[in-house]
Amino acid sequence: MTVTSLLSFVFLFSALSVKAQYGLEIGFNGGLSYYMGDINYARPFYHPRHNIGASLKFHFTNRFDLRLGYFNSMLSGKDADFNNVFQQVRNKSFNVTLNEISAQVEINFLPYLYGDVARNSFTPYMQVGVAGTFIGRTSYDEDFFTMAIPFGVGFKKNIIPRLVLSVEWAFRWTFSDMIDGITNENIKNDYTIAYGTALTEEVNRKQLGFRYTNDWYSVALVGISYTFKIGGLGCPAYYKKHDK
Repeated sequence: MTVTSLLSFVFLFSALSVKAQYGLEIGFNGGLSYYMGDINYARPFYHPRHNIGASLKFHFTNRFDLRLGYFNSMLSGKDADFNNVFQQVRNKSFNVTLNEISAQVEINFLPYLYGDVARNSFTPYMQVGVAGTFIGRTSYDEDFFTMAIPFGVGFKKNIIPRLVLSVEWAFRWTFSDMIDGITNENIKNDYTIAYGTALTEEVNRKQLGFRYTNDWYSVALVGISYTFKIGGLGCPAYYKKHDK
């Protein structure tokens, strides 16, 4: 997947929205980010770091939205946080900045009317799409760019006409194994020099990183957004009249 592919995806759906647009929503979000990879295998909300971002949504129907988003955060981790003996010996750590742009399809589980606070005013939803992520090193190696597949679930509610509150938890499966700076290495040649520990037979059966698995990161967000009347978005007075 390339940057050109991501831009093509964005422009294609933006062009389609001109004919099918149901509403336009602009919002801001913030929350926590955390990393999963060669250092943190499975611990949720490990070393959580704050994030902040913005989103632009095109509402096609009461079931489907196109969402363009951006957020900034940091990711970090260190082997010393874990009791695994091999990680204690390896003793790796990292700290990176992260800037992501994404294009996702948001699918509402329930019919959802933007602007209505009385009926069809909330829904759980799922999201999936494509993202481009720029990773900035703060201490070593070079900055780099990677693609990612975002997917997750959330819940949104109209709290007043046109104002939407949302919460979500989503994952990013990246196309890189180098967010944490750890990948497969030649243990026989490098281990004793790098870590000052004799290479035992037990260690020799292991590798420093997982060769065939890429790194992940996850985000938990709270968002607030405003929906503009475009196309079929109704007037709040209409909802109040027909709800009596």
